[in-house]
Amino acid sequence: MTFEEKIEQCFQNFNNIDKPDYTESEINYYSDFVELIALFSKNTEITFSDIQDRFFGEKEYPKENAEIYKENAIFEDDEDIFSTFSEDAGMKKDKDLPLIEAIFNIIKDRSFLYSENYPFVYSREDNSIILKQNLSHKNKLYISLLISSKLNIFNAFKTNLTTDFETLSYNVLSNFLPKTANIREFGKNTQYQGNVISKIKQLAKDLDLQTDDYELNQISERNTQERGLDIIGWLPFADKCGNKVIFLCQCACGKEYESKQHDTRRFENYLKFYKTKPQHTIFIPYSLINVQEKKFYHSDLIEQDYLVFERKRIIEYHNDASFENSESFKIVNKCLEQQFVR
Repeated sequence: MTFEEKIEQCFQNFNNIDKPDYTESEINYYSDFVELIALFSKNTEITFSDIQDRFFGEKEYPKENAEIYKENAIFEDDEDIFSTFSEDAGMKKDKDLPLIEAIFNIIKDRSFLYSENYPFVYSREDNSIILKQNLSHKNKLYISLLISSKLNIFNAFKTNLTTDFETLSYNVLSNFLPKTANIREFGKNTQYQGNVISKIKQLAKDLDLQTDDYELNQISERNTQERGLDIIGWLPFADKCGNKVIFLCQCACGKEYESKQHDTRRFENYLKFYKTKPQHTIFIPYSLINVQEKKFYHSDLIEQDYLVFERKRIIEYHNDASFENSESFKIVNKCLEQQFVR
């Protein structure tokens, strides 16, 4: 497919979803979806009522107006038309209000948390969200991460988005660690050559570590994949002793990032870390910081002894201008051109 065909497929995927299939505990994912609506609506304000209507159907009419609609109805026995009338206008939808309120509360918190890096304007008075005009580099980076967190919609660009996300994560770790740190990509863009056994042995040499040959021999020699390690960073010492701070990093765009946390742990089998455990780290494009609790949403899914770089932290430490030459940036700009009409 051409780029245009792929982007059209993504728009169609989005148009086909009135209400995403999340659990009510996944409020932050709902908030992402509302941000996508605002993205594709461009200069149109998206209100509380707009989301309520999209998720749960049009507003109900007061029963006292039913006779007026019956008089003007083409088919007198059209039950679908008359089913929209209730004893009390909107009563049925009242039960849906807490979900919509929770979604907009998160959007309000994000506007505070991300500040000028948030690409949307939240209005407390109108309880609405609208896309900013004149978006900055960081605003577009936010949108890129938002898109990368919705691979079910942007599945036509999955390879591009996940590859670019690994590059983004590499830049973030480089800026997070001191300038003296060594950072290597071990995934799609790695400098290490050969099958995965050979790559791990090359990495061990760089880290001044020994390998567990028995564990390495359990890997097929035909395997050229990274075995779950995308990026590695370490703080070197001039003495070449293997005792050092090492970051083993996994990059995960999909919602199944919970299971991805185990991937880097297998390297504790392959490499003999000397006197200190590695810092397991995961990069995900989701916005997880709960402003009110000062913790993560879905904290129960995150393992102990894990360092998490989510959307806010990635934006905070990313400063690579080459992002503007990426496929992800091209996708963002195309989405900004699209006027969503329902």
